Amino acid sequence: MRLRHFDTAPAQTGSRRDAQLMIRHPNYSGLQRDQITQLFVPAHFIQDLTVWQGDEMLFSLTGGISISEDPVFRFSYTDNGTPDLRIRAEDTDGNVFEEVLPKASAS
Repeated sequence: MRLRHFDTAPAQTGSRRDAQLMIRHPNYSGLQRDQITQLFVPAHFIQDLTVWQGDEMLFSLTGGISISEDPVFRFSYTDNGTPDLRIRAEDTDGNVFEEVLPKASAS
């Protein structure tokens, strides 16, 4: 996972920030066919994603087959002064991915 901010001014508590979360994941919809066996490739995608700023949840989403490979999520939030964002993603195979990404060094 990577985090990118689009702010031109230095971050300050209470300021509005624009960020982009990039996640590396294959996200198979279950509709693709294996070229050799001609069977469908099983669905494997991010089904739950939650982003926190400290103890405050910024957003949560339930994904589906329409989320692309290596998805990118862009969002805005009000900076509350905590130094990082905490991300938790779970895919359809039950794999859980958790990251703490610093807000200051992300660009």
